[in-house]
Amino acid sequence: MTARLSARLPVRRLVAVPTLAALLAVGACSGEPTAAGESQPPARITVQVGADPEEAAVYRSLVSAYQKAGGGEVELVTVARGDHLTRLSTAFTSGDAPDVFLINYREYAPFVQRGAVAPAGPLLERQGLKTADYYEEPLKAFSYQDALQCMPQNISSLVVYWNRALFRKAGLKPPKAGWSWAEFVATAKALSKGSVKGVGIDPSITRMAPFIWSSGGSIVDDDATPTRTTLHEPRARAALQAVVDLVGSGATPSKEQLAAQDVDEQFMTGKLAMFLSSRVEVPALREQRGLDFDVAGLPVLGTPASVLHSDAYCVASSSQHQDAAAKFIAYAVGQQGQTITALGGRTVPSLRSVATSPAFLSPSRPPASSQVFLDAIPQLRHTPVTPAWPEVEDVIGNQLQRAFQDGVPLDEVLAAIRAEADPLLRRR
Repeated sequence: MTARLSARLPVRRLVAVPTLAALLAVGACSGEPTAAGESQPPARITVQVGADPEEAAVYRSLVSAYQKAGGGEVELVTVARGDHLTRLSTAFTSGDAPDVFLINYREYAPFVQRGAVAPAGPLLERQGLKTADYYEEPLKAFSYQDALQCMPQNISSLVVYWNRALFRKAGLKPPKAGWSWAEFVATAKALSKGSVKGVGIDPSITRMAPFIWSSGGSIVDDDATPTRTTLHEPRARAALQAVVDLVGSGATPSKEQLAAQDVDEQFMTGKLAMFLSSRVEVPALREQRGLDFDVAGLPVLGTPASVLHSDAYCVASSSQHQDAAAKFIAYAVGQQGQTITALGGRTVPSLRSVATSPAFLSPSRPPASSQVFLDAIPQLRHTPVTPAWPEVEDVIGNQLQRAFQDGVPLDEVLAAIRAEADPLLRRR
């Protein structure tokens, strides 16, 4: 998910995620063997995650359960999502990197290129982890240079969050699976009444990619080894124009409204009826008193498509405790660990058995339609995994913002993207 600059709303109550050790029958973890054949507790490790307050509470529950199970001491470092990458880069530069860090697949390749990551595959094999038990798409996204570099915790997709009360007030039925782009636009316009806007869409490639793919377009010339962007080509451009036209219809927040509040915050305060995001929003939305929300699949321009949103645990190559780090990761992505994060609302579990369990799918905890995330799995694609991609994303986002918020003609924006982003992709 793209980082957001503004803070979360202070009006939300920060309610601790329930301690889940009492809910789970967790077996004790064995210690690391010593030279004498005895066992001792695993070494103390540090784990850094980028998380908003509600997400951080979920990870604290995870660490607490791991330690109570005898897994060893863990120092959890939670950083605001917008500062996470900067803190990581600074830590690696200063020689004080965490043993484990959580990162999105769109952002880990530069760390691998710099030799900062110890490939997770062999380390986790020694812990008995079987990758065949996990969904394939995030494993593919975190495989680079012919190796599984980091172990994914989730397999989220982009979905439409919608406010039930505002739909009822507008006399609209809930969104249906496979709804068309035309139906989506008509719904957004019907919801835009008074101080309420119909939908919020961030100007990022992770929001635009599904619509480009749905229309038969592409975002780069080659997904594996991209050398240029293709957003200017007819099918991709048509999809982008459709979104720009929706923004220009008055059904989305204005530039001034976005400067005051991000789309997720407007949704939480009833100023926005729909917005697009991944599963990451759920812990915060659950804590917003009086908010009745659910999720729906993306609208379709041609064929159904969605974009992968996945984070994974990486082991720092500089860590002196790589086995202890791998032990924590194996727990975090295992049955107990993924049950904790699923109950906390943070993840769409990458472990198949937990993703299809009541811990994730129970309709008693919003969103009631969590099956939507699993239904999207066959339609998932991921953006390129290459060291230049984070910079390319920044270029695309900054330029699309000009089209969305400043009224700059789309063709001018697309030309600027080619001029700025293509040299980055060709850089070696």
